[in-house]
Amino acid sequence: MEEQDNNRIETIVKVSILIWSATLLTLSYWQPPEGGRKIVNFDPTFIASIFSASTASLGLSIGKKGNNNNNGKAPKIVDNKDKTENQ
Repeated sequence: MEEQDNNRIETIVKVSILIWSATLLTLSYWQPPEGGRKIVNFDPTFIASIFSASTASLGLSIGKKGNNNNNGKAPKIVDNKDKTENQ
């Protein structure tokens, strides 16, 4: 039971950090139409790294599917242990 509580708290903290970083990233790019200036003005690189890490810790993958040359397929793994250098 205590293990479930720890996992639940851990998940709540991860989701809270995800929401916090997503909010800051959104605010760093959003410019209200009537204001003419951004609400917050900072370099979002650090917050973006926190956002990426928190999504990865939750098992989410953010990115385009098929952004490599394999058209979204898993990479081909080649086993060269039985081949010699002359082949």
